[in-house]
Amino acid sequence: GHGTHVAGLIAGSGAASKGAYAGIATNASLIGLKVLKADGTGTTSDVIAALEFATTNRRALGINVINLSLGHPPYESAKTDPLVAAVRQATAAGIFVVVSAGNYGINPETGLPGYGGVAVPGNAPAAFTVGAERTEGTKRRDDDSVANYSSRGPTWHDGFVKPDIVAPGHRLIAPAAAGSTLAVNYPSQIVQTRTAPYMVLSGTSMAAGVTSGIAALVIEANRTASSSYSDRPALTPNAIK
Repeated sequence: GHGTHVAGLIAGSGAASKGAYAGIATNASLIGLKVLKADGTGTTSDVIAALEFATTNRRALGINVINLSLGHPPYESAKTDPLVAAVRQATAAGIFVVVSAGNYGINPETGLPGYGGVAVPGNAPAAFTVGAERTEGTKRRDDDSVANYSSRGPTWHDGFVKPDIVAPGHRLIAPAAAGSTLAVNYPSQIVQTRTAPYMVLSGTSMAAGVTSGIAALVIEANRTASSSYSDRPALTPNAIK
């Protein structure tokens, strides 16, 4: 149910909630490449294969943004990591790659915020890495804060400055996949509407979903503004950053 929730944050119509829980970019088209099993685990090689497929077929499928709400601990430098390389190749092809920073912001020994916890491929220089912000359910900015669980840089091994940004990621409501692991194991997080269930989840995965939706809106706005100028180039991933 994790992917369903993130997809809903990106582009959910909110129809089952009469628009109350709509996603960020409701007109975006989604292409789902499943790389995780029902328990949330998976292999790095499957993630790399999905990135390579998306990069190769970006024009045929109209892929402009990749959302990677996943990650694993950094076992080697980003300079040699194959998953980081796949993110770099996708970005070089013109795709904006949004990656969650990871939920390793708390030092397990002290219980306090720790550093160096950014996951792979959030440590990729080419990625747009997103941490989780707590908005406290208000529209005010003066009560916002970085969630304590949100991974903080610098990155392990390389000392890169990450994440690139924080976005709302705490207690967000998006569609629940009925019968999924999360829905079954955490029924208290379900928000039941008249026609379909939604779910409350927190994490940098959710923040990455929000950011992916915003990136889609940025690309759409640029294309609309540039429609009268045939010689104006498309936004590059660095320009979107």
